[in-house]
Amino acid sequence: MRDLYSSYSRKLNLSTPQNIIPVLLVCAVCWMVSYSHSVGYPVYGEVSATPLWNSFCKILPGKEVTYIIGILLMAGGAFLLHRANYILALIREKTFLPFTFYILFISTNPDFFPLKSTTLGVFCLILAMYELFISYHEERAVSKAYNAALLIGIGSLLWVHLLWFMPLFWIGMYNFRSLSPRTLAASIVGVGTVYWFLLGWCVWQNDYTVFTIPFASLLKMRLLNLDNFTIVNWISILLIAFLTVTASVNIITHDYDDNLRSRQFLSFLILMAIWAFSLYFIYEQNSEEFLETACVPASILIAHFFTVGRKRILQWMFYAIVLIMVALLFYRIWNSL
Repeated sequence: MRDLYSSYSRKLNLSTPQNIIPVLLVCAVCWMVSYSHSVGYPVYGEVSATPLWNSFCKILPGKEVTYIIGILLMAGGAFLLHRANYILALIREKTFLPFTFYILFISTNPDFFPLKSTTLGVFCLILAMYELFISYHEERAVSKAYNAALLIGIGSLLWVHLLWFMPLFWIGMYNFRSLSPRTLAASIVGVGTVYWFLLGWCVWQNDYTVFTIPFASLLKMRLLNLDNFTIVNWISILLIAFLTVTASVNIITHDYDDNLRSRQFLSFLILMAIWAFSLYFIYEQNSEEFLETACVPASILIAHFFTVGRKRILQWMFYAIVLIMVALLFYRIWNSL
């Protein structure tokens, strides 16, 4: 009976090579299939996009390089999430699941292939989030507040809607007790530094479109029209949202299982997921971009749920998620041919 009880009470360990490596190989196959069918390629600039992103699209040398850049940015973002979880102990156990889930979510959505302005913006967002987390309980963390805002400002040059995450970071600074007049001013100066140099460029060129075009898009809000979406497109979104909500509820109802710092970090990630999903419904023309930002907190929250869980059914649920996400990608590619 003691052995039987221990087998049920022992936590699952999904972060093993037997589980992680097959998922990563499947994600690699998704990229190869997408490459063979040129999903999302060529990468075009848009009228409402930032001039810097449109200029970047023009200098992309070819499909191979574009896909390589997309893969490297995805892998870099996943690695940063893994390092943040490892160093800051967002999840009690050391696990590769945040890394795995982020790659899975990005690799199985054709709207993210091969390279979007959000891809670079999300990379800067993850770096800024790390700067925010390491400023925990440091009211004099002026340099960290400046660096976080500077990274968001740099990312906004490619995807201007990243600026909507600045208020979220101020809320995070308040919750982490690192908000003070000096750190608030430093964050404003951080974003201001980027746009001060941009203003200087505009004056030199006597061309202010790099300001007018992106900020006109930033202020143009339109609620998501649900009539334009099919059930297939919604399955993966609803699945990620359902898993995020489930993981969030599990964290809230078992909050004393983690230390105070981890609870506050996880609470910020829950708020970040709500923030990103809310913007997803507010900006119809940029909805898929905000969905990609939602994958950042969702990957950690869902990984936390699967790491601390004890029930055996979670292992089969993990396999089912991978199969569903991959099957939906192949189905959408097949329908687009």
